[in-house]
Parts: sequence; structure tokens; C-alpha cells
Amino acid sequence: MKNPLNIHSRDLKDDLNKTYKNNRIVLASLLLFINLLIVNSLFTPFINFDNIWLDFAVKQWSLDSPADPDIVVIDIDDPSLQAMKNRVGRWPWPRSVHGELLDQLLLQHPKAVIFDILFAEPDIYRPDADKYLSEVISNADNVFLPILHLDSAQPRLFPKLIDYPPSVGLTVTPDSAQTYKQTRANLLLPMAVSPAAWKLGTINFYPDPDGVGRRYQIQHAIEQWRIDSLPTKAARYLGAEIPKQSEIILDWHKPRSDSSASPYATYAYAAVYKAVSEEQVFIHDSFFRDKIIIIGSTATGLHDIKNTPVSGLFPAVYILATALDNLLHNQQLKPVAALFNLLAAVLFMLLLTLGLLFAKRILPVALAFIMVTLCYYLVSYQLTAYKYLMTVNSPMMIISGYFFSVLIVQFLQRQREYSYAIDIFGRFMDRNVVRQLVDSGQTQQALRAKSCRITVLFSDIRNFTTLSEKHTALEIVQLLDDYFSMQVRVIFTRQGTLDKFIGDAIMAFWGAPLENENQEIQAVEAALTMVDELERFRLEQNLPDFNIGIGIHTGEGVVGAIGGEQRYDYTVIGDTVNVASRIEGVTKNRCNILVSQATRNACRDHFDFIELGSYTLKGREEPVTVFIPKRLENTELITTEKS
Repeated sequence: MKNPLNIHSRDLKDDLNKTYKNNRIVLASLLLFINLLIVNSLFTPFINFDNIWLDFAVKQWSLDSPADPDIVVIDIDDPSLQAMKNRVGRWPWPRSVHGELLDQLLLQHPKAVIFDILFAEPDIYRPDADKYLSEVISNADNVFLPILHLDSAQPRLFPKLIDYPPSVGLTVTPDSAQTYKQTRANLLLPMAVSPAAWKLGTINFYPDPDGVGRRYQIQHAIEQWRIDSLPTKAARYLGAEIPKQSEIILDWHKPRSDSSASPYATYAYAAVYKAVSEEQVFIHDSFFRDKIIIIGSTATGLHDIKNTPVSGLFPAVYILATALDNLLHNQQLKPVAALFNLLAAVLFMLLLTLGLLFAKRILPVALAFIMVTLCYYLVSYQLTAYKYLMTVNSPMMIISGYFFSVLIVQFLQRQREYSYAIDIFGRFMDRNVVRQLVDSGQTQQALRAKSCRITVLFSDIRNFTTLSEKHTALEIVQLLDDYFSMQVRVIFTRQGTLDKFIGDAIMAFWGAPLENENQEIQAVEAALTMVDELERFRLEQNLPDFNIGIGIHTGEGVVGAIGGEQRYDYTVIGDTVNVASRIEGVTKNRCNILVSQATRNACRDHFDFIELGSYTLKGREEPVTVFIPKRLENTELITTEKS
């Protein structure tokens, strides 16, 4: 608006719709970001980002989750490879070594023995060693061996699954076209062991797209064919109820000590082999009784280390043990339903929207946003303790994007409103008051004419005509500019609104556009300060005869943008204005300041008042009693000035 005093009717109509328009932008942003939440919920494009937080929560809660003490690991570690070198040679050892160890272990009646070692190729140089291992396994029904399915770009080079021995454990869902009969795959089977002794399960472990392994298959799928994973095979044998799903999200367990990543009791292979072969005391006949023994490797040279949420270097044998532990105890991590995740995020966004729409200040909304965000993460963290995974990172990224985009929009709108308000009100009141007006969202309401309680101040220069005769026109203009600037600063400091300059007179009022409980106090204090400033001004300008009169009255008035179609002025009209003007006339040759009884009654506890008398004012039949205000000594005035 080029002229802040010219407010066209079309502009007013546009301004009255501004609040609706601003809210419409926020609501449109809300719908857009809710759609982004829905897309994120359906397609999880930021799953890797979500896993950063979930992995942290899973790792922390794993420290409060002890593993099954009946699951133990016999570990082919680096010291065992070194110790066994002089006894049985370099790795791979003769299969008879495993046969001897297994034979002794079975005498102690463990619940199951699970090898995490592939016996894929027969030992053509030591066939008797393979035969011995096969015989030991054949004599037991609780020994389990692994299969590995190797992906191949040319599966036609490998046998059909229908031709594999039944002991592999393949099952199939036939189709009408019988294409399942043509399915081929490269299965790395334990060919060093007789198929008659096989109790097999797959040990394929696939990481998520970010390279971290979090899941273990219940059944390994090859087109229509299915094979139990090794943990599933052993868990079925041990009587566990197997979940009807393709995989489980592993629930990890805390390490047994700070120096070891192992959640399970672990014994070095070389030490156990030496103990059972030499019948040492600590391996007595019940040491492994009713235990579930997993024989595998943590040796770095055997490259069986995986990346998991709990460790970037986690031995695969412990992953297998964890999967078996989960199946035996029906413990697994479960993702929170996508609908619940979506509703939680949408609810958060709706609460945020209410705050953005109705809060008058951004800081409380920002603090509330931070607090609710922390609560959001805390809920997700606590749910992990109950084995539920609630994604937070990607919803919070979208919600934060919504929050900051709306903040930017509102900031720009607020700046436009503030500039607009400065254009209209900046000449009439202090900028701090204008900012309060914008922050409270009352810019448009202030323009509308309304009746309210106000306190009007009239100030006029005494003997201005005589003063004008003694100075040039330019000197008078400069004098008025300096004087008006000085007094307007006083009015603004006391939160007053400048109505207009009427020749050499100043008209100001309190109580609008913002309500002011201390309007009378501030008006009187402004008048007293104006007189103080007058003394300084007279000395600076060397004008000993320069003087003013001030009249103040409190009552009802109509305030707003008042005028015709071509021009609107922000002003106050009513009898209160006339009374204040007439009171100012009474000050002539009497005093500098006079206030009405209504003003005096509202601030009598803050100033001393001397009754001057009652006067019949022009246009009024009843006389008006007027008072001269003075500051109380040692009394602090109540003001609403901003520090």
C-alpha cells in the first residue's frame, strides 16, 4: 500500500480474507506431507535411514536380554586352528576329527548337535575319515548339517530339485503347469556324509540392502520349492512351534562378558577335543547333557563374519544360535503395523498444525515440537523393549520438512503482515506495539471501527501565532519537526497511539488498537514526561516563552479506519475526544497538564492530584472537574514498556 492512510475497500476485503488464505496454504501443505507419509509407509523408500535408529534401539535393549544358557558353541577359533595343527594338520581337518568329537559328545546326551560346517566334498585321500563321521551321525537322530544354496547365472547346469534325494528335505507347492519339475538349483550338500544320515537345513543369510543382516529365513524358497533353514530344522525336532512366515527379524542377546561378543557359552574346539580325547576331568559325562551344541567357527581366516545391528563383525555361528534361540522361545522382533505408524505420524502432524495455526508465537511451538519429537523417539525406544519395531527416522524427516516449510511460509507471511502493519500503523505507534499487533493476529481487526474505552491526550503549543511572527516559515517548520519528533518519541515510549497533528497540536490516545489496562497511567506519565522534555527543548532552542498545554480524558470512543470510500484514516472519534480537547483549553494561563475525574480515578494510586476546580466546557451542560497530576515521590510507576 503506497500510502498507509489510503485504505481502499478492495484492499480491506482482500485483507479480511488473508487469514483464511494463510490457513489454506498450511492445510494444503498438511495434505501434501500426509501423502508423503502414506507413500513412505507403503514403499519404505527410506528404510536404510529408519534402520539407523532401530539398530541403535535394538542394540541397547539386547544388553538386557540374556541368551538361552542351554545353547552352547564349540568354536573353531584362531587358537584352535593353531593348536590342532600339530595334532591333526592344517585346516580342513580330517572328518574323523569331527567324528571323534561328535562320538564323545553324543555320549553325554545333548538335546541336539548342529554343525555350522559344510562337508561339501568327499575326502578322496581319506575316505575312511568321511565314513567314520557318517557312521557316528547315522547312529544319532539329533545331529543336523547345513546346506548352502549358491546363486548361479546358469541354473540349467545343475540338477533338478525333483531329482535331489528325499533326505534333503525339499517340499513343493505344485502348479498346474508342473513347471516346478523343471526348477534347478545349485545346492551345496554335505556329500562327505551318507545321504541316509542327513538332517539338513539351509544356512543362507542375506543382509538387508544397507549390508546389515537383521533377518533369518524360516524356510528358504527356490521358486515353488521350500527347504527348512538349519535353525528351523533343529527347532522342529526340539518341539518348537514354527511361525507361519517366511523369515524372522532376529532378537539379539547381550554378550556374556565385556571382553567377548558371544551371547552363548563358548568353548574352544581344540580344548574340548583335547579334553574328550584325554578324558579330562572338566569334561565329565554330564557336562553337555541336555545342551544344544552348535559347532562352528569364529576364526578370521575362515571368513564367516557378518555385519549385524549389534556388531559389524559378528560370527555367523552366533547368528545361527540366535535364530535357533528365537525360534525355541518364540522371540522375534516384529515391525509395528504400518497403519499404526502412519496414524501416529499423522496425529503428530495434526497436533503440530493446530499449534502452528493458533499459537501466537513460534518459540512455544518449536519447543513443543522438540518435546513431542523426543517423546516420539522414546515411544519407539520403549516399544523395542517389547520386541516391536516402530520406524521413526523417515516419518520425523517428513514431519520436520512439513514443520520447517510451514515455518518458512508463516515467517514470510508474518513479515508481509508486519510490513503492511508498519505501513498502516508505523506512523502512529511504536514498532514494538506494531509487532505485538501482528503477533496477536489483530492487524485486520484493528482496522475495523469499534467502540472501546480509551484515554485521549491533546497537546497544544501556547502563543504559537506570536512565535510564528518572530521566525521565518522555514525556522517554524524545523522547530515543529524537532518538537513533534521529541514528543512523539515520548508517546511511543509510553505505548500510546499517535492520532494526528492538528497544526501545532498533537492528538494521541491509549487503549487501541491493543487493549491496555494501564492506559490512564501511561497517558498521564507521557504528559508529565512531555513537560520534562519541554524544559530541555526550551533550553536547547533558547525559547524561554515556548510552552504547551495538555488535556487528558478517559471514556468511550470509536476507533478504527474511518472515512469515505476514497480515504480512510486510523483515528478515534466521540465525545471523549471533544472533552480532552476542551480540557486542554482550560490549561491556558493556569498549568501545563489537566486531567478529567475519570482519568484521575483510574490512576489515583500512582500520582498525586491537585483539584483545580469544575469548569463548564463548550458543548457540555454539566461542569467537568479537572486535576493537576504530579508524580509521587519514591513510587515506581506501573507501565507496560518492553525492556
